[in-house]
Amino acid sequence: MYVVEFRHDGDGLAEPMADIRTWLDHQRIQPSVFQLSLIPGATIFHLEFKAASDAEAFAQAFAGQVIGGERSAVAA
Repeated sequence: MYVVEFRHDGDGLAEPMADIRTWLDHQRIQPSVFQLSLIPGATIFHLEFKAASDAEAFAQAFAGQVIGGERSAVAA
């Protein structure tokens, strides 16, 4: 699995959740795991993908980091 985490500052969840769902639907990507952790003043999103390319595309779109699995080469 390829794990992506990103942080959303602020208390509102509606906007980031809608943005994530829209992006995933548009890309036709389905994460294996979708979790979130509420911390004071922010939310940490944790998604797991089967394909490295899906994880990397999601991480790039949401300023996240791929923190699990092997990363594929990224074109410069």
